[in-house]
Amino acid sequence: MELLLEKQLKEAQADRKSVMHEFLRLKAELVRTQQRNDDLRCENRALLEALHAAEHEVTNLFSYAAQADNAEG
Repeated sequence: MELLLEKQLKEAQADRKSVMHEFLRLKAELVRTQQRNDDLRCENRALLEALHAAEHEVTNLFSYAAQADNAEG
């Protein structure tokens, strides 16, 4: 009976070690994924600001072109 319990204990310890290893691997993967997500959010924010600046510039150029066209005509 004792041998059976000892065997079950060793199996349980091995399972626990395996599960803990998988948990730590997944935790590290989550940290990497969250960091990548944060990086992409920052990049997206910067690209959005650049897009708004470019749209503003284009609007100004169209206004300038329309004024120049009206001044000539």
